[in-house]
Amino acid sequence: MTFAEFFYSFWWLIFPIFGMAMAFQGAGQSEKRQRRTLDLIRSYVEQGKEPPPELLKLAQKSDDDWGMGGVGGGGGQNSSAWTFVVFAALAAGFGTGYWFVRAEDFAFAFLIVAVTMGVLALGALGILIFGRK
Repeated sequence: MTFAEFFYSFWWLIFPIFGMAMAFQGAGQSEKRQRRTLDLIRSYVEQGKEPPPELLKLAQKSDDDWGMGGVGGGGGQNSSAWTFVVFAALAAGFGTGYWFVRAEDFAFAFLIVAVTMGVLALGALGILIFGRK
């Protein structure tokens, strides 16, 4: 197998590998941010001073508070709303695809994906309605 044949067969692996690399980079940056904040708080305590309340709030932030969670790119309510919209749109698209090819042998694949995306959309809607405020 030549490199050209290998690349032709597995070109799509570029995307998950890139996604994993970005996730590792984000995790490293989050850890570095937390470590710097804790070092700064430690220096205040060693000097016998009270750390500023803003610095203590910064140390308590999670990754979602920094805007690193969800499909919409931001954390919180807006992210859950975008997650619902994306899954609902995918369910509608694959449902429409199923409708147009329902007589074909492969139509069940569209139906399976449409139902899965619909269930995920309902889950995202539940989180949006009943999730933490």
